Amino acid sequence: MSGDRGPNLGTTARLSLTGGRTDALRIVLTVLGSLFSTMVLLLAAAVAVVGPDDGPYFTTLISEPGLHPGVIFAMVLLCLVSLSFVGQCSRIGAPARDRRLAAIRMAGGTPRDARTVLAAEVFCAAALGSVLAGVLYLVAHLWFPIATGAAGYRGENGDGPLRRQLLLPTDVLPHPLALLIVLLVIPFGATLLGLVSLRRTALTPFGVTRRVAHRPPAITPLIVFVIGAGGLTGFSFLPTRQVDFHLVFFLIIPLLFVLAAVGVTLGSASFAYQLGRFGAARTRRPAVLIACRRMVDTPFTASRSSAAVVLAVLIGAAAQGLRANFLIATSEAGQQDDFFVTAFNLVDAVLAISIGIAVAGLLVVAAEGVVTRRRTLAALVASGVPRRTLAAATLCEVVAPLVPAVLITALVGVFAARGIYGTSATPNGDARTVAVPIPWANLTVLAGGTLLIATAITALSLLFLRRATDLTELRTAA
Repeated sequence: MSGDRGPNLGTTARLSLTGGRTDALRIVLTVLGSLFSTMVLLLAAAVAVVGPDDGPYFTTLISEPGLHPGVIFAMVLLCLVSLSFVGQCSRIGAPARDRRLAAIRMAGGTPRDARTVLAAEVFCAAALGSVLAGVLYLVAHLWFPIATGAAGYRGENGDGPLRRQLLLPTDVLPHPLALLIVLLVIPFGATLLGLVSLRRTALTPFGVTRRVAHRPPAITPLIVFVIGAGGLTGFSFLPTRQVDFHLVFFLIIPLLFVLAAVGVTLGSASFAYQLGRFGAARTRRPAVLIACRRMVDTPFTASRSSAAVVLAVLIGAAAQGLRANFLIATSEAGQQDDFFVTAFNLVDAVLAISIGIAVAGLLVVAAEGVVTRRRTLAALVASGVPRRTLAAATLCEVVAPLVPAVLITALVGVFAARGIYGTSATPNGDARTVAVPIPWANLTVLAGGTLLIATAITALSLLFLRRATDLTELRTAA
């Protein structure tokens, strides 16, 4: 198998698709995540080429060319959240896959051969999802001429042909080069994430060893988050009046938002570590103590599970603050503009989907943690620890770092919108200035709903706990 040229393409494909039920589950979830991500990117590419003669569409967000950049940006963010879910799915069944990679090394394969097999596994699953997404989009595009005879729209003056209003821009077809790029972005991106995750991993004939330095996570990301969040929330106090308008809204504000987003994403490990230290030194409850010690020992596991959720909440809270300002600024005679109401309702729907995908990643990480630590968990049960204590510890390990992180990012997001757009607005045709209220109800639904769904989804991982704590697992190698 080894050699200068390495395994051939057929051998690599066969080895990458070999495995048990857990490997099949990983491949299926990767295909579904890739399908969704590619479909979103295809729709974003379609929005970019929508012209004045296309449609009609259910929402004017797609019809108005000036709004296309915002729609495309929202779709790309949704794709990034979905891609993070694909990356988390690659960890399902990691112990069995690690033993398979070790067997490849024992059979004479080089570390490069083992990495090639892993990259081929991720690429094949993601490519299958991308191809299915392309086929579904082409089917929807071919179906459009048949569907245009349905009732629903006769043009702005009511004298046009009877046409159906489309929810998505399936009537247009992006440039073939754009289609090819979109179909390749997700497979190559997922493969790159898989290879990056192995950068600190040694593939040996005796097992897979992760070279992780046992040192506390750096607090630099938290400092970056404070700088970005502080700049956004206090934007009105920054000396930007003498700066060009386009420079402010297309460089300074996006830069501050990126700093906040990157800081909260990478800083989750440091936050989980500090929370674990604080809780472990003060709690007297066994479940909380086990969870806190886990957060201290493996803080990056907690950050990997909560980063996408916290980022989605940050964007959602900023959208709620923007919604409160825009609905007042565009209202006339106390009546809200239906266009902006519909637009923000669609934004809320996209955010709900993003949070749902991000929260689904919690189930993957929690289930992986239970399966990976089954020998340790079985030893704890054998020593007399009740299974309900381990169940509570598993829930606490995932949810505990998420609660303060979600609450903090929700407040930062809404106050960032108020810092940029102000705390007051002037309705159309009105000389008086109206104070913009803080959307506490929307924030409560956003933060509370996210935490409730996260807790419920994480609880599903406990279905693996009884099997993982069976005493026979004491004989397992991982």
